[in-house]
Amino acid sequence: METLTQIISHIQNYMTSLDWPYIITFIIICYGLNHYKVKEGLQKVTGTHTRTRYRVIIVGVLYGAGLYFMRGYKLQQIENLFQSFIFALVFHKFMVEALLYWLAKHGLPESISKHFLNEDQLQKLNQSK
Repeated sequence: METLTQIISHIQNYMTSLDWPYIITFIIICYGLNHYKVKEGLQKVTGTHTRTRYRVIIVGVLYGAGLYFMRGYKLQQIENLFQSFIFALVFHKFMVEALLYWLAKHGLPESISKHFLNEDQLQKLNQSK
């Protein structure tokens, strides 16, 4: 029982040490940039077609670097920011996207679902219903 208490304590310490404002705003910014209209506009302006994962990584690194300088972090706080970046990637991919997919499959109106899922995902959902 003592071991379980220590594990829970370490998890709590880890979760509270994360930079939650960075995580939440990073996920929101990435959703905005990966929306199909914004993505198409960026592709027209830059003339490149980058995959979503590379756009997310570039945005996360640039946003993290910007916050590092704006907030005046010390060198030791880079590790905390990096851990928050990794946590945001995992949290977004496995939790948020899974939740949105489940909601779209179980009754979220298509008028709302089309803003979160691409055409291929919506077609697969409609076929499986």
